[in-house]
Formats: sequence, C-alpha cells, structure tokens
Amino acid sequence: MEEKRSEEIRKEVAALLAARRLKDAMEVLSTDMESLQEWTLRTRFSQMKSSYEFLLDYLRKGTPDPERERMYGNLLGECHILNDQIAIARKPGYKARCIEEIAVLRNRLHENYANQEAAGLLSQAEGRKVKAELFEEHERLLDNIFTTITESIAWHKSDAELVSQIIKEKDVPVNDRAVIASAVTLSLMKCFEPLKAMTLIKAVESESTRISTRALVGYIIAIFTYGSRLEFHPELVAATESLIDSPRLLSRIATTQIQMLRCRETQKIDRKMREEIIPAMMKNPHLNGEKMGFDIISEIENEDKNPEWKEWTEKDRIKDKLEEITQWQIEGADVYMSTFSQLKNYPFFKRNMNWLRPFDPTLPAIADIMPQSENAKKTLLSTICSSPLFCNSDKYSFCLTLNQVPQGQKDMLMQQITGGDDTAEQGIDRNSEIPKEKKAEIEGNQYIQDLYRFFKLSPARKEFKDPFTLSLNLLESPTLRVLVNEPGTILRIFNHLMEKEYYAEAVNAGRIYEKENTPDEHFYQEMGYCLQKEKDYSAAIDYYTRADIIKPDTLWTISHIAQCYRLSDNADKAIGFYLLAEEIAPENISLLRQTGECLALLKRYDEAFARFFKMEFLKPGSISTLRAIAWCSFLTGKEEQARNYYRKVMEAKGAKFTDYMNAAHVEWITRNNAAAVELYIKAKKLCDNKELFFAQFEKDFDTLIERGADRQELLLLRDIIA
Repeated sequence: MEEKRSEEIRKEVAALLAARRLKDAMEVLSTDMESLQEWTLRTRFSQMKSSYEFLLDYLRKGTPDPERERMYGNLLGECHILNDQIAIARKPGYKARCIEEIAVLRNRLHENYANQEAAGLLSQAEGRKVKAELFEEHERLLDNIFTTITESIAWHKSDAELVSQIIKEKDVPVNDRAVIASAVTLSLMKCFEPLKAMTLIKAVESESTRISTRALVGYIIAIFTYGSRLEFHPELVAATESLIDSPRLLSRIATTQIQMLRCRETQKIDRKMREEIIPAMMKNPHLNGEKMGFDIISEIENEDKNPEWKEWTEKDRIKDKLEEITQWQIEGADVYMSTFSQLKNYPFFKRNMNWLRPFDPTLPAIADIMPQSENAKKTLLSTICSSPLFCNSDKYSFCLTLNQVPQGQKDMLMQQITGGDDTAEQGIDRNSEIPKEKKAEIEGNQYIQDLYRFFKLSPARKEFKDPFTLSLNLLESPTLRVLVNEPGTILRIFNHLMEKEYYAEAVNAGRIYEKENTPDEHFYQEMGYCLQKEKDYSAAIDYYTRADIIKPDTLWTISHIAQCYRLSDNADKAIGFYLLAEEIAPENISLLRQTGECLALLKRYDEAFARFFKMEFLKPGSISTLRAIAWCSFLTGKEEQARNYYRKVMEAKGAKFTDYMNAAHVEWITRNNAAAVELYIKAKKLCDNKELFFAQFEKDFDTLIERGADRQELLLLRDIIA
C-alpha cells in the first residue's frame, strides 16, 4: 500500500478510536488487510474482531457480562496498538524483527567480552590487530541488538523478559546496557507497546545510576507522548503510581521534569546563538571557535591579557551576551545545539545507537586524539568526561572534529585544555567528588540533550514520534501528574513556567498548587502577574488583592492593581490605586508617568502636568517625559508648548514614527499644513509597515476632530500622505 495512504488510514483509525467508534475503526483498519505480509498482525486483528463480535452478541442477547467494560477498554487499547503496528508493517522495505533473535546475539556478545579479556594477554604487536577485530565484532553485535529492539513492533512477555535480563546482567559493561535501554525507548517511541514500557519501569530499579536515569527519562517521555492511551492499560497506571513510593525517585523526577521543560528553550537559544551571539563573536579577531565552551568571560574581563577585548565587548554589548550564555549554562540549558548540530555528519553517527551512547574515550574512533603524555591524557579525559556542559553526543562530535585538525593546531589546543590543571598529576578523580544524586542529575540532563539531538538531527528521526514537539509538562498528564504532585515540585514547575514566560501553563500549575496548599503573598503576586500577561485583568486583580490582604500597602502589588484597572479601560478605579502607590514612592518616575497618563485620560490635566514636570525635574531629558508633556500640551490646547517639546523629542535619540506623526498633528491643528505634511511623510518613512502607519493615523482622527480638525480634510490628507 502507498505509504501516504497508509498514514491516512492510521490517522483516521486513531480519530475514530478517540471518539469510541470501535466498529468503524476496525472496518477502516481492515482496508487491504489481505495484502499485509505480517501474518501475526493479521491473526491478532482477526482475533480482536471476533472478541468484539462476542461482546456485542452478549449485549444483544441481554446476557449478563460483568467483564464488559474492562473488555471494551482492552479492545480499544489493542486496536490502538494494532493500528500503529499495521501502519509500520505496510511501509515499503519493512522487515519484521523478532526479539528472540537477540538471544543468539547476546551469547555471541558474551564470547566477544571473554575474547577481549584474553587478548589482553597477547603481546602488544599481536594484541593490537586482534583487539581491533574484536572491537569491530563487538560494534556489529551491539548495533544488531540495538536495531532489532528498536525496529521490533510487537512484543511477547518472553521478549520483555529477555530484554530486561540483558539490561540487568552485571557481566555486560554498563555502557552497553545503557545503549540497550535506550533502544527500548526508541522502540516505544516508534510503536507503542505496554510490554516495552514495563521493561523501562523495571530498568528504573537498576543499581546503575546511568541505566536507571535513562530508563526513567525514556519512560516519562514515552508515557507523556501516549498519555491518552493509558486508560486502556491499568497495569501501566499502577506501575507509574508505584514510583511515588520512593522519595529518592520523586526527587529525581522533579529534577527531570524541569530539565525536560528546559528543552523548549533550546530552539530559542539555538536561534539566538546563530543569529546574534555567534555572528557578533565572529566579528572580533580575538575570539574564535576554540574558546567556545571555555571561560570566555573571565578572559575578557582580565584587562592585563588584552585591554582591547573589554572595549570591544562593551561597544557591541557582547559582554552581556556572553554573560547570558553563562547564565544558561548555570541553569543547565542546552547552549551547544547550534554549535554541534553541524558536526553530526561523521560516519560514527550513521549508527543510530551512537547518538545515544554514553561517552567512552577508549573507543578507537576517538582514541587517537589523546596526547602521549600520561598526565596530559588523564587531564584531557577528565576535562571532557566530567564536563556537565556537553552531552555525550556533543563530546563525540568534539573529539571527532579534533581528529580532523592538523597536528600543530591540535597540540596548541591540547596545551590550552590541559594547561594549569594539576588534578591529574595529583591523581584526583574529579568525578569521585560528585554525589550520586548530582551524578544522576547530570546524566539525566545530558541524556535528554542526546535524545533531543537524535529526534531533531538524526537521519532516522522521521521514523519516530518526536516527543520534543510536545509540552512535556507532566501536570498536563492525568497519569504522570501523580509523580510531580508534591507542593515543592509544583511550585518549581510553576516558577519555571512563569520565568520562561509560559504564562497560561503557569496559571494552570498555580491553580493545581493552591487547591491543597496555603499560598503566601509572593505566590498570589506571581499568579496575578501571569494572568495580567494573559490579559485576564479581572482575575489578575483578584490575585493581587489577595496578596494585598496578606501584606498590605506593597508598592509592587498596588501599582499592578492600578495597571490592570487601567488596561481594563477603568481609569476611575485605576487612579485611586495609582495615587495610593504614589504616596509610598513619590519620586518613582515610572509610577509618576503612569499616574500622569491616567490623570490625562480622566482629563485632569493640571494634575497630570504636575507629574510630568516632576519627572522632568527628577530625570531631565528623558524622552518618555518629553513625549508625555508634548501630548498633554496638545490635548489641552497649548500648541506652542507642544511644538517645543515635540521638537526636543525628534532631536532625541530613539524618536519613533509616532513622535513625528504627533508633531504633525500639532502643525495640522494650527493650520501649518505644509509643515504638517512634511512631518507626516517623514513619519511614514520611519515606519516599516505602511498599514501600521495609516492604522495609527486613522486611530487619531477622533482626537484631531475634537481639537478642531475636519473629517473630510483628514481623509484628503490621508491621500496626500499616501
């Protein structure tokens, strides 16, 4: 069947199942079923149809059936699973993969481990060739296991048990087991199967932090992706709820949740790096690609090294941009996506497993970059391996790229990386000082970034559902919410969402929190702020008022209540709060401006002028103050004063097209038509958007008519300007 038609069928069946139209869904799914080569799927489909017919027949005859509801749910779940599996089986080039195949591969892998150990007893000359051959065999076997698991669509209980057993085997190196655990996640993201999910749940209990962390991340991401199906699989709901019995896991899940939410920022950071920060850095000859990822800021701030750097950074605001990178790094954000996304074309990344492979400096593909000096080698390994800034995939990219660098440049870079670090000489293992839970946090963050790169950059990404197109906010998942239901965790989610400006989601998180907790005034202020940003001013005022009740007469709270009333076009109520805020901070320029503007709206012009002139006294030359005085002067018929202040505004740095337009209004009202037209044309040239210009021009018609202009003349004026 044509692949496009197959996908259309899958989507149609999914929509029918969502509407609980099981019979219609099965009829659509049966399309061209006879042409399907996968007989096991055809058999399961036939059995599902028979079971449903029995269920309907019992109902038709009025036969009591206490299992009807459970059976109906099971059939809906099974139809969802078959729908995905059949769609994959219909794709051109599909090859059925049987998990049982990996039993043989596992035995051969164990033989390989034994042979590698024996090869260590050979002489250096003999051992080198044997080890290389054994490594190549190891890679083929591991990749075959990885691919078999990833591409297998239908699992039996024995399959799940076999995979779980391999992940548990302590005589299999932990990195190999981590790769196999990652294969289960990919297999689950390719095609939903409860047994795959249960395999990950079991792996969460692993004694290895690396495997446990990968299994937990994979399980959460997959269950969030397929969340709507969980109601048909009570065993998965129960398994998920069992995780809350471990305080250690709950703490790790809370951290994982924030790390997953941070992935949304990766695209923003990537765009900013490509469009702003990297181009700005490339303009400076003193900063080059070798500095990326190292302590750039400390070098720039050290004037003894190069005084020109500080001058350049201040001139181009690059210092602020570099400090922003540092802050992203402190938060654990993914700042290197743009840097390393261009470095994923090496043959190493043609194998899907290498995208998700823990960093291993002994792999032959990167071992050649290591310096000859043992101390330098230890330092370089320690620097790369222990760095929390780079994910595993990017560490491989870095090493593979370094392999392409001429030896002279490579030696210089090695000296820079290893110089001044005496931890290796002292025999200090920097990783040993990291607590277990901190290691889990770093492992989790790096693995999430590895997954992000796989689903966004790998050639195979289109074969899988991309979880990073979803919110990954566990509070939105009825099944996973139980894992982040601790008050402290909900607050962490709420604060993260608010800080990153996902205000609607933050409000939802806040409402979940306040149902069973007693918030303080800061929480109510933050909820009010989010609602204000969402333009729900009435609800925002309600929360600000609650904050004011707990802690009265707080300037921030009162001024924001005033803003919300003002934004709700209720200047009468706003002014009372502005005046109250003004009593608390009589010289706050922003507050004076807002109060003055509100007074002007109420046509209390004398009081408005008092605020504006006070602003001018407190901060002479402020363009916002000049604008306020100029516009208020225009409204009150003080045209000469308005003209003088608009002249100052237009001479100031930062004048906008609206400033020239307002200055033109003054000239038009005073019948200086030629001067007015000249200013209107200048304003139009300053505005990038012609439609925006004329929209603003027509918006001012009522004010101009109130000041004596003629509507017909204004329409003609519009044509003159155009």
